[in-house]
Amino acid sequence: MRKMYENLTVTINKYVNNERGAQALEWVALGLVVLAVMAAVATAVQGNGSSIANAIVEKIAELIGKM
Repeated sequence: MRKMYENLTVTINKYVNNERGAQALEWVALGLVVLAVMAAVATAVQGNGSSIANAIVEKIAELIGKM
């Protein structure tokens, strides 16, 4: 009975500790966020120079300048 419990524990821990897929999913999500921000900025900039577009561009330039 003890051997069966040990085998079950090892099998469960193997699947619980596997984070390869989670890391890939995090990178994909980060890429999607970046694309969404870029699309929002591109859409705002095409809006005939609205104040929202200018504010977004200024904030992004400010953030890049701080890096």
